[in-house]
This record gives sequence, structure tokens and C-alpha cells, in this order.
Amino acid sequence: MRVFVKLLAGIALGLVLGFFIFVGQLPRERNFDMDRAMSALEGIPRDKVGIVVFTGGSGERIERALKLYETGLAERVLISGTHPQVTKNDLAATGDRTLIECCVDLGPRAQTTIGNALEARDWAVAHGYEAVVLVTSEFHLPRAAVELKHAAPKLTIVSVPVASRLAPDEGWMTSPKVWNLLSREYAKFLLAYARSLT
Repeated sequence: MRVFVKLLAGIALGLVLGFFIFVGQLPRERNFDMDRAMSALEGIPRDKVGIVVFTGGSGERIERALKLYETGLAERVLISGTHPQVTKNDLAATGDRTLIECCVDLGPRAQTTIGNALEARDWAVAHGYEAVVLVTSEFHLPRAAVELKHAAPKLTIVSVPVASRLAPDEGWMTSPKVWNLLSREYAKFLLAYARSLT
């Protein structure tokens, strides 16, 4: 019985320590080294690179992806997880209509992060891409990257974090709402990581 209790205590301690490591290592947009991240794409032609946005929350993820596209980084952009009723005309109202009409694909199929990963994989395969730039929120990025790598292990993935309104640079550490979000995201990340090992 004592051994069992010690085992449970050890597991609990490991999970708590893991949680704080997870929080401490979350990528933040404010100190993200874009040049270093993009070095992973060296040697890969532009027409073999796509940008993928896992949607949710604000439209800042889409804005970030379109700005990356405008630098000449990739051939096309996939916005995965769009609402079925959202059209390119809706997006064009807030961005460059020509860019959106020519080079952006909408992915209404995905409803979960796993769905995003599968949709992104199928899109990358259909276009013959060797690499994708994954754009999503800071909190979501670790799990999104694990799911995408599990779905498409041969794909080179460059992860780009987008700041979340839930965790501004100031004051987020005192917000119960943020800690609740972090704990849920940590649990989902652990499940995704465990699933990726099978």
C-alpha cells in the first residue's frame, strides 16, 4: 500500500513539474526568432512550402499567416477549420481580395485539432508540399505541432506562434481563466503526445 501511495505521489509530482515546464516553454510571439525558425526551410523551393492556419479565437492567426505569405515564403495558404458558411468574400472584406482569391484555400472539414492536422496533411499531399508553416495561438501550438507531425511524419513543420488575447504580456499570471486554459491545454497535449507514440 505504501509503495502504491508513493507511486501515485511520484506521478502527481511529475505531472505538476511537467505542467510548469510546459508553461515555461510555451512559445511567445513577442520573443519569437523568425529567422531561426525559417532556417528549417533552407533548400526547400517556395513551391514546395505551404502555410497552414489552425483557426479558432480571433482572426489574428489569419492576419499573421497572410503577412507571412506576402514575404514570399510559400505558394499557398490553408485556413483549416473555417465555419462552413464562411466564404472567401467574407475574408476579402478584411484583407487583400486578390491574394485571398488566388492563393488561399478554406478548409471547413476540421472541427478539432486532430481534424485540422488531417485536413492540413491532405492539403499538403494534394499540392505536393514538403514543408508547412504552422500558424496558431501560443497555447495551442505545442499540441497542434504534435498532431500535425503525427498525421504527416515526413512533412517539415515550422511553428509560428500568435499572441493570445487571453494571455497578454502583462498580468496573465494572475488570471484564473488563463491558468484554467493552460491546465486544459496541458492535459490535451499529454494525450496528443501519448497518442503520437503509438
